[in-house]
This record gives sequence, C-alpha cells and structure tokens, in this order.
Amino acid sequence: MTEVINGSLNNSTSLSTQHSPDTLKFFFKHIYLLLVVIIGGIGNVFVIIIFGQRAVRTTVRYSGSSMSVYPFLFYMAISDTIYLIIIFCLWLSNYINVLYRPGICQVTLYLTYVCNFINAYYTIAFTAQRLFAVINPFRVSHFLSWYRSRCLALSIISFACLFYSYLLGTIHIKNNTCFSRKSWHWFNKYMDVIDSIIVFLIPYVVIITMNAIIVISLRRMKQNQHEFLFQNHSQLNKIREVTRRSASRKMTKLLLTVSTSYLIICAPYACIHTWRLSLIDEKTHVNLQLIKSLEYYSHQIYHISFAMNFYIYIVFGSKFRRELKRFFTKSKQNLYHLVHQQQIFENDNHIEVELSEKNSTLTHEYTIHATLHPMSQKLHLPRNYFCCQSQE
Repeated sequence: MTEVINGSLNNSTSLSTQHSPDTLKFFFKHIYLLLVVIIGGIGNVFVIIIFGQRAVRTTVRYSGSSMSVYPFLFYMAISDTIYLIIIFCLWLSNYINVLYRPGICQVTLYLTYVCNFINAYYTIAFTAQRLFAVINPFRVSHFLSWYRSRCLALSIISFACLFYSYLLGTIHIKNNTCFSRKSWHWFNKYMDVIDSIIVFLIPYVVIITMNAIIVISLRRMKQNQHEFLFQNHSQLNKIREVTRRSASRKMTKLLLTVSTSYLIICAPYACIHTWRLSLIDEKTHVNLQLIKSLEYYSHQIYHISFAMNFYIYIVFGSKFRRELKRFFTKSKQNLYHLVHQQQIFENDNHIEVELSEKNSTLTHEYTIHATLHPMSQKLHLPRNYFCCQSQE
C-alpha cells in the first residue's frame, strides 16, 4: 500500500505540471477526491454527533444487545473522518506542498495504515456481534454490552497504533516522495504483503463467511417466528418477543448492508493490490504499468468506503433516521430560542435606553425647577403690592 500511496502523491504533483493531462486522471485528482471528502466528511460529522449524544449512549447502555454495536460505528466514523482529512491533504498537494515535509509525511502514512486496519476490523467486530445475536438471541444480552464493545473498539485502535508504529522510523522524504529508507526497503516490502493479508484477505474471508451464516440464520428465524406465535404463550410475551426480534432483525440487516457494501467497494483494490505484491516482480514480463494504473484507479474507488456509511444508515436505519430528525428538531428549537432570547435582550436594551433618556430629561427638568423655586419664594410679593404702595 505504501507504493500505491506514494504513487498517488507523486501523480498528484506531477499532474499539475503536465500541459495536457489525461481527462480521467484530471477528474480523479482535482474533482473526485474533493467530492469524496466533502460528501463523506459531512456524513461522518453527523454520525459522530448522533452516536456521540449522551441520550443515545444512555439508550445503548440499557436497551440491550442490538445497540452494542454503536461504539464501533462511533469510533469508525472518527477514523473515517481522519482518513478523509488525509485525502483532503492529498488533494491539496495538487496546489500546495502539504505532505512532503519532515514528520508530516511519516504521520500521514502511519494514520492511513491505522485507519485501513480499523475500518476492516471494526467491520469484522460488529458483524461477529450480529452473528452471535442471530445464533443465540436469548443469551446475547449476557455477553454483548455497550461497555464490552467500547473496550474492544479501543483495543483494536491500540493494537493498530502499535503494529504500524514501524512506519514512523522507516519512511523518509526522497525526491518529494514518501519513500522507504534504503536500509529498510526489504522490511517495508514484506510488511506490505503482511498488511494486505491482515487488512484484506483475512477480513474478506471472515466477513463473507459470517454474512452467509447470518443470511441463512435470518431465514430460519423467520420460520421459527411463525412457529413461536402459534405456541401457548401469553399475548404479552408474544408481543415482546416479536418486537425484540423485529428490532434485532432490522439492526442485523443494516449492519449486513454495511459489511456487504464494504466488501463490494474494496474488492477491486484488494484483489489487484494483493496480486501485485505477491505475484508480480519487476523482472517479470507482465505489463506492470497497466497493473499499477488499475491499482491506482481501484484505490480511488476504495476511498468511498470511508465516506458511505452515513448514507447507508439513512436509507436502511430507521432508528438512525429518528435520532437525526430529533437532532434537527432540537437544533431548530435551540436556534429559535436563541434568536428569541436575542430579540428579547435587544428589546430590553432599547427600553432601558429609552427609560434612561426619559429619566435624564426629567432629572434635568427637576433640577431647573428646583433651582428656580427658591428664587420665586424670595421674590414672592402680593399681587397688589405696587398698587397699594402707590396709593399710600
């Protein structure tokens, strides 16, 4: 994957220097990446907000196993956002030298590997949870919880950060490219093969197997549900069981769609990249340039896997739609309340200004009146004083 990313970075800068760039490459370099970042970034921010709300976390803790996958979806959205930020820096490198700096090159490549690992194994984790929930629906509440899911999610992050830490010391900048150090080139080459097996081959086999078992189990659950309804159970127990199974089935279908979409989007790049690393040598007569070109375009499609989850939740997740609608309603109410309070504050200030102006005017008039009143008392004479004096 290092070579693909390096090739992407190299092509990003070299493309801007060409006088007549290829139309397809121009689209992927200057338009496509930015669209993926904007569309995916907006969606991931909403996912982080919805799953990060205290009300949702409280509901997850006490509503049972169907919500125990929320920590994975929350941390996956954060990881996807970090990956999209790196993609934005990659797009920005078409115009400004952002990535080819000491430290930034190593950290960017390191975070890319970590996010790829997290994306793959979070998909395995929540698929395994749903498989367990489908196979053992009555015991699932004893094993699956929000706390255990959160601990497992953080453990996956910790392992990824430690496993790929070698990149920070084995990568350097050479000819404006993130490249393996000469003494570590052989090591990075073998680690890329191991990374392809860990991130692509193993997750693909595991996810496909678990999804197949889930689909078969869901069909059996549908048949068993009809048998359950005709057994001698109280009406209340039937309603509770049907409601619980319906909620679990909806969550399972949602996560099944997420994992299947991940497999479809990542399949071209996973196959071509793994094939190139394992079978193709530079000395062979295979058209290596064609393989690298296909690998590059499939890698561009692979970026969609970090930007699509929000839109899958919108289409297939009824609970997510309700929470999103509630968030917009609450935000609208808060905005209206803020504007209303601002208007009240401005009106109060206006009234205070008017009252202060009136008070200052009254005070001024009272001061003049109070000054003239003693003088009028000193000069107060009877109305007929002069006439009386003149008569005397």
